[in-house]
Amino acid sequence: MHTLRLTADRITAALGHLVLRLVLAMTRFLDWAERRARRLRFDDEGSETTEKAVLTAIGLAVAVGLGAAITAVVNKYQGQIH
Repeated sequence: MHTLRLTADRITAALGHLVLRLVLAMTRFLDWAERRARRLRFDDEGSETTEKAVLTAIGLAVAVGLGAAITAVVNKYQGQIH
């Protein structure tokens, strides 16, 4: 029982570490995208550019992928955590 508890604690810690790394990576990407969009808006004359649309699509894809990755990890280790 003690070994199972240690394993659950390790999995929980690893999962927390993974989620933290993913959140930090996402935050860094969004910060970069915001700065890039601000620079594009400054240079833009009012029309939407393809580059802005691509940045938005990439941001949405990363957000959806992050959600899917977290869901997959939680589902994988959910039985072991309980």
